[in-house]
Amino acid sequence: MSSLAKKINTVLSHPVNSFYHFLGTNAPDFLFNRYASLSRKSGIDKLYLILSFDCDTEEDINAAWDVHRRLQGMGISPVYAVPGDLLRRGEKVYRRIYESGSQFINHGDIEHTFYDIKNKRYASCFFYNEQSFDRIKKDIFDGHRTLKEVLNIEARGFRTPHFGTFQSTRQLKFLYGVLKELGYLFSTSTAPIYGLRGGAMINSKGIIELPVSGTIAHPLQVLDSWGYFKAPARKFTPEDYLNEAKKLSNKLADSGVGIINIYADPSHVYKQELFFQAINEISKVAVPITYNELPGLKELI
Repeated sequence: MSSLAKKINTVLSHPVNSFYHFLGTNAPDFLFNRYASLSRKSGIDKLYLILSFDCDTEEDINAAWDVHRRLQGMGISPVYAVPGDLLRRGEKVYRRIYESGSQFINHGDIEHTFYDIKNKRYASCFFYNEQSFDRIKKDIFDGHRTLKEVLNIEARGFRTPHFGTFQSTRQLKFLYGVLKELGYLFSTSTAPIYGLRGGAMINSKGIIELPVSGTIAHPLQVLDSWGYFKAPARKFTPEDYLNEAKKLSNKLADSGVGIINIYADPSHVYKQELFFQAINEISKVAVPITYNELPGLKELI
């Protein structure tokens, strides 16, 4: 089963998630109005855009600087989540990006993709839901140490590898406990359902969770680069990505509050003009910032 299929199955297997899926299909205005109200209560005062990159393959090392430079020219400074194994191999590129002013967050240490020779593409591996809690804790601590050793970064935030497969209450409770041991402030490791249920910022016993964004047409589905630009036999197209980005930004602009928290892989969007058009459209109505600049977080850093 593919990583995307696992994410979808995880979301829809829970009764509460199924209910929100129903609301998203039949009452989207109610759902997004509630999201705006919850976001205001958490301290969000504007509509923000946070763009992050999961750099999970060597192809991302090769594409990252060109993508980064173009986005900075648009006034956007992306956040980077790089597994430690790849951070070490791509040190020169990622150091250059860091020195340009970008934020990096912990994304674990072990490389969690491999090149599938038979199918001639990268595939996912090392899912946290398939590991022991001890193994996961070690990976998180190792990722933290690698950021310190390679870029001299004292990370304050984390994203789980293949986060859509590690979403249960028990799993997140464990994750937040580990992050608190490291003195972290936030995680951005949950699917769009969590944002619709709890708002743009969710305080989970000392760790602020920042769910990634879904779409208007499919509120529980992540607006990600894999599903729109790269997946084999994908259902959606780059044109769909641009259209969904416009719809999402316009919908949230109506209320004026929230976080459009989207991520991509640099190699998926390298030279993809429609991706850059989409980000430009969002930035017309949402203020581009990093996680560290969010109200409620910047005061703690």
